[in-house]
Amino acid sequence: SFWAPRRSGCVSAAPCTRTLGGGRPRSSLGMPRPGCVFRCLDFKLLEEWSKTCDEYLGFVQRPLQRIPLRHLLDCTQASWDDAYREWSVLQFWVGLITAVVLAVLSILDGAKIGHTVVKAAVRICVAYGLAHLSWFAVVRKGGCFCCVVACCEAGVLLLIWGVLDILWGAAGLLALLKVSPKCLFDFCIIGVVLQAAYSVILFYMGLCCIKLWLAAGSQTVALLEVHGP
Repeated sequence: SFWAPRRSGCVSAAPCTRTLGGGRPRSSLGMPRPGCVFRCLDFKLLEEWSKTCDEYLGFVQRPLQRIPLRHLLDCTQASWDDAYREWSVLQFWVGLITAVVLAVLSILDGAKIGHTVVKAAVRICVAYGLAHLSWFAVVRKGGCFCCVVACCEAGVLLLIWGVLDILWGAAGLLALLKVSPKCLFDFCIIGVVLQAAYSVILFYMGLCCIKLWLAAGSQTVALLEVHGP
């Protein structure tokens, strides 16, 4: 049935699953694994994510290594995995620049330096955490949504995240239409530029997700696996 749960593991009559292409689950026949995997209190998944910290930090330190920015804006890519990785790194750097700019403007406006620095540090940590987690969910897991102690893995999540990212990006650009023309001659122009850059990044991250979903065979949920402690 559509939501019929089954036990994890393989039996002799069915093809076993293996991992290819940067951690994306695929069957022994080379096809992406259909269905949805729900994990609760799965500390192995947390350990798997933590082991990618050094790898992703290396990407952050060397952005645009695989794909230059002028080619990253193309709607055709040799590797959408690499494209998503680069966009997620740019998402972090825009978040970092935004945090620093807001801190400087706040201090110039008379805010307490200590409190402002702490807020900026928190913003930077959140920006990195979200960028790293989104890369892990999309590229390494092939579609994943985590919430505190539970995690859902399904290829169709790539489509959902893709559509949401594009809508968020479009909403951010539309919001800029309401900005007063006076901002063009004030400090708030910095916020406008950063908002525009972030919206473009979201749009292309969404495009990457949809392309990855299409490349994986346009998966929808057919089976449900439940994993727990």
